[in-house]
Amino acid sequence: MRRLYQTMLSCLVWAVLPAAGEALPESLAHPPESGILDAGGLFQRDAASLERIRGNLRQLQKYHGYRMYVVVEPVFISTTPTELAARLQDAWLPDGSGLVVVFESDSRSLGFGRDVGEKPESAISETPVPTHETAALLQQAVANTDAKLAPAPYLESLVRNLALGFDGYFKRRAAPPPPGRSLRFALLAIGGLALLALGAITVGALSRMQSVAGSRTLRFPAVDQPERLGAPSGGKVVSRSFRQRD
Repeated sequence: MRRLYQTMLSCLVWAVLPAAGEALPESLAHPPESGILDAGGLFQRDAASLERIRGNLRQLQKYHGYRMYVVVEPVFISTTPTELAARLQDAWLPDGSGLVVVFESDSRSLGFGRDVGEKPESAISETPVPTHETAALLQQAVANTDAKLAPAPYLESLVRNLALGFDGYFKRRAAPPPPGRSLRFALLAIGGLALLALGAITVGALSRMQSVAGSRTLRFPAVDQPERLGAPSGGKVVSRSFRQRD
């Protein structure tokens, strides 16, 4: 009976949720300090699971400064998990330094507040996790979570996979590149320069060949003259005599 009353109260709250562009209700004006807002009481009978979720969220913020907030409701009437996640992302994390996850437990629908909207490029470039990396991590976490689990264990598993994925990303980004990577980059750079030089030489050789092929060649015409005194083209013989004077 108590569970039914909480569900009806929660539905009433979300039924009067303002439309996009209007102010959020007071209950959603600020992010939850514990990292998770479970107004519908999904984890009411599983305090240990709720504490594990909070632990994952605390560790992610402690070691990497990345904040993740989870909002759980049984059903939405005037909005969707995706729309609400986008609005809460703008309200709670305007600098993009985190993620809002909204879970509708009855339909098992998820919403992630990762849309950057109309923010300037400078603000997008300063986010700790690029948009394409966030999309890949979300897709991987959902794929690694067993969809056959009950709503509460499913959400706990999803949050754990998300925390592990972001933790792995930050550790990979902070780790120095392997020793062989710098050498490979140097070899690739040298190879690229060599290819450019070879291309320049090839272009120059082709240009010279075209200039030589385009030059005119002049030849003397053939002359039909009898050969005289070993001259194939003829000639004249001049003879002079010198007489000695007495």
